[in-house]
Amino acid sequence: MKLKHIYLLAAVLGTVLPYYHLIQFIAEKGGSFPVFIDHLFTNSAATMGAIDLIISGLVFCVFVYFEGRRLAISNRWLYMLIYLVIGLSAALPLFLYVRQGKLSGHPVSEVAG
Repeated sequence: MKLKHIYLLAAVLGTVLPYYHLIQFIAEKGGSFPVFIDHLFTNSAATMGAIDLIISGLVFCVFVYFEGRRLAISNRWLYMLIYLVIGLSAALPLFLYVRQGKLSGHPVSEVAG
C-alpha cells in the first residue's frame, strides 16, 4: 500500500471513529454545546488531551498555510475548516494525502530546494 493511500485511510478513520463517539454522546447527553465543553474539560486527563489537540491543531493550521503555499495547494482554508468541524484526526491525514500527491508530481530537487 502506498503512503498516499495510508493517509486517505487515516482520514476516513479519523472522521468515522470520532463521529461514532460524538453521535453516542449526543444520544446520551443531547446536543448542548456547553455540556459537551463541560465534559471535554471534566478532569485533568481530559483537559490535558483537549489542550494537546488544540495546540496540535493550531500548529497544523500554520503547517497547512506555509506548506500548502510552498507546494501551491489550493483551497488551504478547507483543511482548517475540516479541522474545526470534524477534527485534526481527519484534517491532518487528508492534507498529507493531498500533499503526498503534490510531492510525487514534483522532481526531488524542486521539493527539497
